[in-house]
Order: sequence, then structure tokens, then C-alpha cells
Amino acid sequence: MTMVLCVAPSMLALLIPASAIMWDHVIIERLHALWHCIACNVVVAFMLQVITAVTIRNLSATGMALVCVVKDLGIVFAASRILGEQLSRLQILGFVGSVLGIGLYSAMKLFPAAPGNVGDPNKERSK
Repeated sequence: MTMVLCVAPSMLALLIPASAIMWDHVIIERLHALWHCIACNVVVAFMLQVITAVTIRNLSATGMALVCVVKDLGIVFAASRILGEQLSRLQILGFVGSVLGIGLYSAMKLFPAAPGNVGDPNKERSK
């Protein structure tokens, strides 16, 4: 939230002159013609922000990272199926590696006393 509050004014300062330079009267006509699509888009964007905030609150930053990677995986997979794009082995390996890495880190955070975890503070205290 802090980043949005810091970045938004500077982006507004850059976008207002750009909009003035690129303005076309057709924009208002299209806004009136497509207002229902824009309203739906605003609602979806708002719900996405709410869902993101709730996810971060209920999960952790790691859980949110895992959700984002899985979302990206879903987008790439759906695009490859719908548009017929081919995924390279390196792309597939990258997605699998990122999901496994975040999953492994999450498991280590959830079960710190599991055998094999290096630097377990409970083992060092008991000695």
C-alpha cells in the first residue's frame, strides 16, 4: 500500500500530460458505448485487489509467492492450449523448479523440526 501511495502521484503527473497530447474525441464516445465492459473490468480489478490482500493476510508472503507462480503457470498453460503455442522444455522446467522450490521452502517453514532440516534451533538447544 505504501508503494502505491508513493508511486501513484508521480505516475499521475506523467500520465496527465501524455493523455493531453494523445487525446482523441472518440475516447468519450467509446466510453459511453462500452461503459458496461469498463464497469465490469473495474469490479474485477477491485475484487482482485481484495483477494490479494486477504490472501497475504491469511497466508504468508511465501504462500502468496506460491499462489502467484501457480497463477502464472495457469495463464501460460491456458494460453498454450487456447492459442496453440508450444512450451519449451526450459519453460516447463523453470515453472516446475519454481513451484518445487517455493513448496520446499514452505514445508521447511511449516515443519522446522522435521528430520534433515539444517540449523534446527531445537536440536542445538537440547545438546
